[in-house]
Amino acid sequence: MKTWVAILAILGGLAGIVSGFLVTAGGAVFGEEEMTDSGASVFWLSALAIFLGFLSWKWKTIAGIGLIIIAVYGFFANGLFFTIAFIFLLIAGILSFRIKKNA
Repeated sequence: MKTWVAILAILGGLAGIVSGFLVTAGGAVFGEEEMTDSGASVFWLSALAIFLGFLSWKWKTIAGIGLIIIAVYGFFANGLFFTIAFIFLLIAGILSFRIKKNA
């Protein structure tokens, strides 16, 4: 189970990085300061999501909440550009709560 959390977090993080880059570049081209700022924040939060996927092996609750928050924030900040990343990160966040503790 914990391997799937890491894989989904990596996929969601990479999709979020691409989404953040595209929104940042689009904001820079069209001169939209708010669009550039939200794209850059989603870019860095998506990079953080990759690390949270691995941290879920040790701190499953904190990492799961972080992944869900990043997924929801990214969807509101980047909109439909973030849909694929939203799906992967949301599933990874939910699966993080289901990681069983080893004896």
